[in-house]
This record gives sequence, structure tokens and C-alpha cells, in this order.
Amino acid sequence: MKKLLAVALGGAIGSLVRYLIAESVSNYPIAIFIANLAGVAVAGLIAFRFLTSEISKLFWIPGFAGGLTTFSSVAVIYAEKPAVEVIAYFYGTVIASIALLYLIKPKVSP
Repeated sequence: MKKLLAVALGGAIGSLVRYLIAESVSNYPIAIFIANLAGVAVAGLIAFRFLTSEISKLFWIPGFAGGLTTFSSVAVIYAEKPAVEVIAYFYGTVIASIALLYLIKPKVSP
């Protein structure tokens, strides 16, 4: 039960933060891009940089980061846009996310 509550509470807070970001940035697609990268950063920091309990990881990664990030908003935003713009936004988000995780992940020497 604690695990479910941790994910639910994190998800609720992450969703509220996404809403606040969308309200504060005038360009909605850019706001969602920022929210998605912020969610990737939070998940990456918790996964790679912080030693936390299982409950804390559940709160932050599938809860908060899951609530903060969204693919459904991206799909709705671009449902009526030209295909090239949709593809560029999608791959731009993926590439920026991977680059961000690369910067966050500790470097291991061989």
C-alpha cells in the first residue's frame, strides 16, 4: 500500500508541476518540451546519482517524473500539424533526453 501511495502522490505532484509549467510558458509545445526534459532529469538524477530508498524511487521516478512527463500532450498538440514538424519535435525530444541522461550518468572508467 505504501508503494501505491508513493507513486500516486508523486504522480499528482508531477502533474501539477507540469500544469504550472504550461501556464507559465506562453508557447505550449515548448512548455511540454521543458516538462518532459525536467522529468527525464529528475528520473536520471534519482536513478544515477542519488542513493535512495525504494519508496523514494517510486515517488520520484514513476510517480513525479511519470506525472510530469507526457506523451499524450505531445500527440494532442501535433495531431493537426504537418508530419515533418511532428517528427522533428518527437525526435528532438528523444535526442535531448538521451543527451541529458548522458550528462547525468556517472562516467565509468574501463
